[in-house]
Amino acid sequence: MDFNFVRRLIAFAYTLLLLLFIGLGFCYTNETNDYFRENSMIFNDYWKVDGKIITFPYSNNNEFTISNTLPLVYGDQLLIIRCYYEDFTAIINGEEIVESRPTTLFGISTNVGKKEIWIPLRNDYTNKEVSVRIKMQSSIYGSELTEAFITTRSAYGISQLKKNVPSVVLFVLFTVTGIIELFISAYFIVKRASLIRKLTFEALFYAGCFSIISAQWIINETRLPFIIFGYMTGFSVLNIISFLLMPLLFFELTRALFYRVGKIDNAIDGILALSIAVSCLLAVKGVIDWGNLVYIAHAIDAIVMILVGYYSYASIRKEKKFCSRTGIALANGIFMVIAGIALIQYIDNVDYNYILLIIVGLMIFIMVQVGLIYRRIGLNVKEEKEFAQAKIFAFTDELTKLSNRRHFYKIIDDYEKDKLPANLTFIAIDVNRLKYYNDTYGHEAGDELLLGTAECLRNAFSSSSTAVISRMGGDEFAVLLIAAPAELKNRLSALRLSLKKWKGKYIDGISVAIGYAVSSAYPDESIDELSKIADKEMYNDKLQFYKSSGLERRSSSKSD
Repeated sequence: MDFNFVRRLIAFAYTLLLLLFIGLGFCYTNETNDYFRENSMIFNDYWKVDGKIITFPYSNNNEFTISNTLPLVYGDQLLIIRCYYEDFTAIINGEEIVESRPTTLFGISTNVGKKEIWIPLRNDYTNKEVSVRIKMQSSIYGSELTEAFITTRSAYGISQLKKNVPSVVLFVLFTVTGIIELFISAYFIVKRASLIRKLTFEALFYAGCFSIISAQWIINETRLPFIIFGYMTGFSVLNIISFLLMPLLFFELTRALFYRVGKIDNAIDGILALSIAVSCLLAVKGVIDWGNLVYIAHAIDAIVMILVGYYSYASIRKEKKFCSRTGIALANGIFMVIAGIALIQYIDNVDYNYILLIIVGLMIFIMVQVGLIYRRIGLNVKEEKEFAQAKIFAFTDELTKLSNRRHFYKIIDDYEKDKLPANLTFIAIDVNRLKYYNDTYGHEAGDELLLGTAECLRNAFSSSSTAVISRMGGDEFAVLLIAAPAELKNRLSALRLSLKKWKGKYIDGISVAIGYAVSSAYPDESIDELSKIADKEMYNDKLQFYKSSGLERRSSSKSD
């Protein structure tokens, strides 16, 4: 039996039981509820237009005046009328109290943020007539007065908070998880861990962005930010931009999850991103009003839903058995159905409580998508460890721990895909008298000679960010680096000095033959040709060593 699973199950049940007790404490107490002495009231009844009583919601495309008689009011209260207006003037007892001011954004006049009329009240306005002249916006949501109420600013904020507890919880949850996802994905993207599937971390990155942007849109739809902080225009613009970005980020996330990286997909992605950027730029310049960007947002929503639906359908049709991408496709389908219903409600009535549907859809979407992303990351991290270990064995010389011939030629292949750098240098190194040390002192001495050579090569070249130091086999080493003539001269001098001073158990000083070729001296040659030139120079250097030392190449005796 899996005792860890049983322990988690018991802990989960215990937590649910405690939450149940807390809930019962609220449901079955005899204490008063939240309406006790609350300083606010609904004020929808008995409004008149042209002497006739109207009911909310009330629609009128012309400029009109509504009037009513105020009840008992206090000095800290506001009369709030919800509607999308162009301008208004409020008069109480024949006295003009407040009128709308032209709203500008970046110096350009705009109607964005004109969604509530706030009229300040005083004690002496009790039982006085209030009349409000209103000119409505021509809006996608319709020209309607949807609600009127009298409240204080703090009570308004608290009531909105109570009505939107799920939205606030989701805002906090999405913001925190989104930031965590961004940090995790950014860490691996910065590491450029090529062995982990790049698109997995791109998916996590876009999931984090989508969570944060969705959180901004959800909290702005509750109206809490501008009730608490003001800046109705600023938060309205933030809401519109969030609404524009959500489908784009959803599309980016889906592309990464389904590995859709073809030219057509990239072109669609670019067109969507460009249309959003151009739309915002035109709004900043005043060519179109910010409020009209919702038309573009709805069009992008429709396009993205069609594309994601196609990706999901293609994935399900392609997979013969249930897999992670099938689960993603099903979650996408559920989310799109819910989002589509909510979008229809949103267009039909902006004040309808469509946000609950969005919350349900987002919860399903995020739980499935992010859960599968983390599962994929877990598998890829395990795969990376195994692959990294295999890479060590495949690309590393077992004795010296330098890179081996296979790795060296892989780097050469990468260089030869483009024009060679001007100062690319191929250095060939061959250790002198390896056979002599093996035959005279044993292979332990020969290994020491090779290890000492490797250490001296590291000392001379490892500080260069471009250097690749490899043991090519036997007593042959090679170095590939980009270095100016002065730097190359200094590094070769440092190598010779390090070899001369090196001491070990059997070896006192190491002798090597060195040859090199620089691409600037042979601009039309490949790296293979440079290696041949370097080998030839190295061979001449070796002959010179044996000639000047008087030693036979294969023995320790003097030549005759």
